[in-house]
Amino acid sequence: TVPHAIDLARKGIQSDARGYVAGDKFYTSIADHGFVKPFTGYIDGEEYFFVKTFNYFQDNPAKFDLPATSSLVLIFDVETGYPACLMEAGWVTGLKTAASTAVTAQYLARQDSQTALVFGAGSLGRMHLRALGASFQLNEAYVIDLYPEIAEDCAQEVGAEVDFPVKAAHLENREQIVRQADIIVTVTTGDQPLVEYSWLKPGAFVARLGSYQEVDLPVITNADKVIVDNWHYVSPRIPEIVQLVQEKDFGFDNLHAEWPDIVAGTKPGRESQDEVIVYIALGIWGEYAAILPEVYRQAKAMGLGTHLPCSYYQK
Repeated sequence: TVPHAIDLARKGIQSDARGYVAGDKFYTSIADHGFVKPFTGYIDGEEYFFVKTFNYFQDNPAKFDLPATSSLVLIFDVETGYPACLMEAGWVTGLKTAASTAVTAQYLARQDSQTALVFGAGSLGRMHLRALGASFQLNEAYVIDLYPEIAEDCAQEVGAEVDFPVKAAHLENREQIVRQADIIVTVTTGDQPLVEYSWLKPGAFVARLGSYQEVDLPVITNADKVIVDNWHYVSPRIPEIVQLVQEKDFGFDNLHAEWPDIVAGTKPGRESQDEVIVYIALGIWGEYAAILPEVYRQAKAMGLGTHLPCSYYQK
């Protein structure tokens, strides 16, 4: 369930903050097609570790009528190093990312947040609406997508599951929705600024999570606090940060904190109701390392999946 995933994400984040998580990630560019992002993670004391790949091939929708993104996970037994499970990771990526954002928002958004806005009506956007609804007493939520029919479908699907109205809005009307929103999440594959700083209300929390440009640069430079999950990972890859660093308008010293510092209590989160706080993330491995083994355990207990005969002993 989404609430259980939020609890697991919190465990993974706390383990990361305490130094109990090992992991790494990198990019491999596939010339003229896209990129592959493999990464690994393990929580000390856990019985499994994982290797995950995230692939982005930009021409898939137009050329092959396929989604631009795909993802796979391999889960390995920590005692033997042998594989225990292979799973398609699109759904669990959405669950993990949304659960992690919900935990982040509990630290950084106003606790009385009533209106949420999600840019992106794919699986990630839908999971975020569910996770935010499980974490805050929302009165309403909005979803905006480049394709209005997908936003409408998202609003109907998620709206039928939650106890607050979910409304689809058009991209060209986003300013008036941003001005109302307490929590704004961007999870798109687009490459245009969706949010301007002048639209943000006092106390707004912005979670900027996509791989391409999603916010106007002043959203970052004018925010009261900017927090990233990992500066070493984010700084060369988030377009807004790359540009600001090149122009010497932003750097590590301008950060309020890295996310694990806040969870560990060495840096404060939200300190006033009027602070505008921006969170920029590409994902850290502790969250996956907590959630993926539990997904495997539950699926196995429910008798789901297909057993693949192997030449070696498998737990």
